[in-house]
Amino acid sequence: MVRGRAPNSPELNEARGNPGKRAKKAPVVDLAPIAGIDAPKHMRAKARKYWAEVAGYITDSRIVRVSDRNVLARYCETLADYVKVTGSLDKQGHVYWTESAHGKMQRISPFFLVQERLVKRLQDMEDRLGLTPASRQQILLRMAANNTQPGLPLTPPAETSDASGVEVPPGAPLSSDPLDFFATASGTQH
Repeated sequence: MVRGRAPNSPELNEARGNPGKRAKKAPVVDLAPIAGIDAPKHMRAKARKYWAEVAGYITDSRIVRVSDRNVLARYCETLADYVKVTGSLDKQGHVYWTESAHGKMQRISPFFLVQERLVKRLQDMEDRLGLTPASRQQILLRMAANNTQPGLPLTPPAETSDASGVEVPPGAPLSSDPLDFFATASGTQH
């Protein structure tokens, strides 16, 4: 949630002129999406496989940029490690037995602890890269509020509302299916 006063639109600022005589902010340069960018050479083969997979489905989002290449590389490396550790857990199990002077005891596998840490790292990077629905929505809303991306799928809500009091953008029908959040107005089905 954005705090403070809502920023004025660029059109309103242009119409008002510059009464405070402050220096104008430089426009945000829109960097090219990561489409067609090769994986860094230092990545392992398994991580490169995930690079192709992940970069393929985030290219169209217009959220990840070329400057995010190293973060995406770390994400792919961590994902490759997670898959390897999960495979070891499948073979050896989540617990193992040890014997001491006090008798037999079950202990948690070190692979399980490593997997837990990798999950946390992956979740943090997914939030930064917009790979989860909630983080993607927050990023898109911030981008739409700042007008940094023309034609984003999410726009600030309009002042109109339907019969239930829910705000609806003009011309956009309210879908009863929560999975149709990113569907187009033409009624795309799953």
